[in-house]
Amino acid sequence: MIATLHGRLRRRLEDRIILEVGGVGYEVFLPPIALRALEGAHAEDGDKASELALVIYYHATRDQPRPVLIGFTSDLDKEFFERLITVKDIGPMVAARALAAPVAELAAAIARQDEKYLRGLPGIGPQKAKNIVAQLQAKVAKFALAREDAPADAPATSPAPPDAEGLRELVWEVLTKQLGHRPSEASQLITDALRRRPTVTTPEELFDEIYRSQAAAKART
Repeated sequence: MIATLHGRLRRRLEDRIILEVGGVGYEVFLPPIALRALEGAHAEDGDKASELALVIYYHATRDQPRPVLIGFTSDLDKEFFERLITVKDIGPMVAARALAAPVAELAAAIARQDEKYLRGLPGIGPQKAKNIVAQLQAKVAKFALAREDAPADAPATSPAPPDAEGLRELVWEVLTKQLGHRPSEASQLITDALRRRPTVTTPEELFDEIYRSQAAAKART
């Protein structure tokens, strides 16, 4: 199975590219976020062609024996995509085409249950939007914390703050600025979560506890 490709850009098509690796040209489908990331790359013959390194999702099934290569510019984008295809009725091509915004933005929409936003993504209708929220709301904290401006070789998420106050501030900022909670509501969610689970040390653990409690409360109503 192909996990990564590093080669020269030979052709750029509407939603895919031809990447030459070791004399072999690979057709790679690119989600919208990857196409935007590679806008400055040049497709040419010879040594002037841009060199690209892509993380690859290899898709082949009994019903679709011809392999499809889906390319990403970061491991985080591919990981989010792999989380997305676990949702009912979301296949690899639907998921890839739906990646039309930064992963942190998409994850924030899922976390705040913004089905209207999700319905605006290519190929995502009302039922798919409901399925995405239902199945992923409690599983996207890591991606909501992603920094779009981080260097490609840097960790995809912000490092855990060294103290409890820094942890609170980071999670409060995401809850209010990305997830749409009122400041007082965000503070209370954090306080309640830390009271229930005082041993948390990372933003992901704190978000998991907040979402777990919200899901349990919704199940009781």
